[in-house]
Amino acid sequence: MVDNSGKNEKVNQPYFKLFRKRFLFLQKKYEEKINELSILKEMVESMKSIDLTDQDLVWRRQLDCLIKYKNLSGAVFYLFKDFQQKKNKYISSSFDMDINYSFLKDSNLLKKIIEEKENVLIEDLDNWEACIELTGSLYALPVISGEELYGALILFKNKRRGFKNEDRFFYSIVRDHLINTIAFRRFYSDKINEEKHIFQFSRFFSHSVVKKILRSGNPQLGGKKKRACVVFADLEGFTALSEKITAEEVVEVLNYFFSAMIPIVFKNNGTLDKLMGDCVMAIFGAPIDDERCSLQAVTAVLQMFEAFHLFKRDLGGRYGDLKMSVGINTGDLIAGFLGSESHMNYTVIGDTVNCAQRLQALANGSQIYMSRRVFNDIKADIEHLNNIESVSPIGKLKLKGKQRSLDGYRIIPKIY
Repeated sequence: MVDNSGKNEKVNQPYFKLFRKRFLFLQKKYEEKINELSILKEMVESMKSIDLTDQDLVWRRQLDCLIKYKNLSGAVFYLFKDFQQKKNKYISSSFDMDINYSFLKDSNLLKKIIEEKENVLIEDLDNWEACIELTGSLYALPVISGEELYGALILFKNKRRGFKNEDRFFYSIVRDHLINTIAFRRFYSDKINEEKHIFQFSRFFSHSVVKKILRSGNPQLGGKKKRACVVFADLEGFTALSEKITAEEVVEVLNYFFSAMIPIVFKNNGTLDKLMGDCVMAIFGAPIDDERCSLQAVTAVLQMFEAFHLFKRDLGGRYGDLKMSVGINTGDLIAGFLGSESHMNYTVIGDTVNCAQRLQALANGSQIYMSRRVFNDIKADIEHLNNIESVSPIGKLKLKGKQRSLDGYRIIPKIY
C-alpha cells in the first residue's frame, strides 16, 4: 500500500496559501468596514451630547472623528451661505493645531467646486500652487443635495496619493451624513424658532392666529397700515378698592378679571395688545384682516360683560361696587411688531387708538361708548346680538386732547 499523504499535503499547500491570503484580505476589508461604521456611529452619537444651536461645535465634532480614525492631517467643512448667519463660513480641525486653512476661502479649489460641483483629488500638494505650506494629498467633495450646494468637505493627508478608491467611497457616505445633519439642523432650528414664536405670540394672539402668522413666514419688525377696531375695557372703582384690601387680594382680583376677559378676546379672533393696570386693550382686524372687525369687537365686549357678571358673583359679592366701562373705535392705524428680533411686541398706534381710549374714559360704569364708524359697521346686526339693553346716539363728544369732536353711541348691556 502506497502512502500519498505527504504528496497531497504538498499539492494542497499552494491552495492553502491562496485561501489564507484571500481570507486575510477579506478579514481586513471586513475590519475596515466595521471601523468605518464605528466612525459614522460616533459622528451620529456626538450630536446627542451637544447643543445643536452651537453650529461650530456640531461640525467640529464631525471633523474630529475623521481626523481621529482616518489618519487625516486636517479636515475643513466650508459652508456656503449658512442658513442661520446668512454668510459663508468655514470650520476646520487638524492634527497639527498650528495649521491655518483660511487660504481656502479665496482659492480656485472652492471656485471649481462651486462651478463644477464635482469631487476634486490632488494627489501631490507640492504641485498645487495655491498652498506652499502643506505637503501630501487633498480630497474635496461638494456637499450637495439635488440642485442645492451647501458647501464643501475638504480633507488632507500628509502623504502623497493618500486617498484610495475605497476611502473615497467612504467619504461620499460621510458627505451624505453631513447633508442629513444640515437638513436635521434646519428642521431643528425651524422648530425651535416656531416654538419660540408660538410661546412669544401666544401672549397676544389666539392659537389659530399664531398658526396663520407663522404660515405666512417669520414675523418681521415694522408696521403696516390697517383698518382695525380697538377696544379698551377698564375696571371702574378698582383704585378705591385696592386701598381697602391687601396686595395679595389686589393680585387675585386682577388675575381673576384678566383670566375671564382674555379668552373672550381670543375666541372672537381678537388680539391682546396689552394689559395696563386694570385695563384690557384689544384689537380686532389685526394682524389678520377682518372686514367684520367692528362686529367681532362689539360681540366680544358684550360677552365680556356677561363674564364680568359671573366674575363678581364668583367672588362672593365682595366686590359688587366694581364696574366696567368700554370704549370702541374703528379706523386706520399702524399695526406691527416693535422691539427686537429676540423680543417682539405686537401693538397698534394712531389716532384711532387714542380715540378709543378717550371714549372709554368718558363712558360711565357698565356702559359701552363707540364711535359712529363702529355703529355704522354693526347696525345691520344689532338685533341679532345678545346682551343689549339699548343702543342710543349721544351726539358730539369732545375728546380730551382732540380739536375735533366725535359722534358717539352708547350701548347699555343687559347683564353687567
